[in-house]
Amino acid sequence: MTSALAAATSPEVRSVREGWIDSARGLAIILVVLFHAVINLDLVGLAGPWSRLAYPLDTFRMPLFFFLAGLLAPSLLARPLREVLRTRCLNLIYLYVLWCLLLGAFRALLPHSPPDAFASIARILVEPNVYLWFLYTLCLFTLVGWLTRRLPAWLVVGTALLCSAVFAAGLVSTDDVPWDKTFRYWFFFVLASRTAPTVRSLVPRMRPVHVVGAVVAYVLTLGFFLYVADDRIVFVRPMLGLLAVAAGCGLGVLIARIPTLGFVRHLGTRTLPIYVVHAFPITAATALLTGRDIAWPPGAGLVAVPLLTLVAILLALGLDRLVTGTVHGIFDAPLVDQRTGQRAYSVT
Repeated sequence: MTSALAAATSPEVRSVREGWIDSARGLAIILVVLFHAVINLDLVGLAGPWSRLAYPLDTFRMPLFFFLAGLLAPSLLARPLREVLRTRCLNLIYLYVLWCLLLGAFRALLPHSPPDAFASIARILVEPNVYLWFLYTLCLFTLVGWLTRRLPAWLVVGTALLCSAVFAAGLVSTDDVPWDKTFRYWFFFVLASRTAPTVRSLVPRMRPVHVVGAVVAYVLTLGFFLYVADDRIVFVRPMLGLLAVAAGCGLGVLIARIPTLGFVRHLGTRTLPIYVVHAFPITAATALLTGRDIAWPPGAGLVAVPLLTLVAILLALGLDRLVTGTVHGIFDAPLVDQRTGQRAYSVT
């Protein structure tokens, strides 16, 4: 998600424009949309073989997303609290509440909408929205990061790792999926924010052999804990997440070096519109297909998932192109960074 929090002359903006970061974010947002397309179409029996990818996608996309967000956090966390609240937290909450209201109203009007659709809108600050919780969680992570910025790195990272491990293993649960995921992925944000200079120095040096090694290590480890061992063992899922982060960052480096994959890098600069809009066409497709007795032809699921993913992304980009620069307060919060005059188009 594009960054609008850093000064144009600061190291932070230069890092945001680093090709590998934008490319990794582009990959992550594609996987977010793909994951939601899979789990929604699976409800109507149209996910086909893609349904087997639901868990692998879940172990890859969010650790990578939160890690990338953490990489861009250090300069923000060094600012005064008032500035952090104004330029980051209030913007995130504004966008979260706005799009929760829009999505909640939209879903309430669809066929087969949940009976408590409108009531759930009133609980969005207590029970984070299942599609938009990342915005809410990132605000919390930013506040916690600022409050703990002077504590030793080993203490904060160690605490976050333990917290993530016990929630990922199911030893502790809030009985609410977004809250559980918040605690599960805290470690990746904290780790990145505390190691950002080192990571941003080393990752661009990755060679294809390193990337292939990271991807193979992730796939083999994932396969082992899917089919042989129990992935609920404490610290297994954080380990999977770290391998996913290494693979995702490495793939970002490779993608940034291939001109024909420039569209992935572009998506990485527009992740906020994609993130907040993609749930609309996906939930609409599911609602319209629910309860219909349709004899789908063989291979329909194989095509339906990527097709819905593509449609959701294109609709988001189209809406972004339509309103950006003409209508404020839709993808950019009304508050701006007073240092730069830039609007908050991004959450990472």
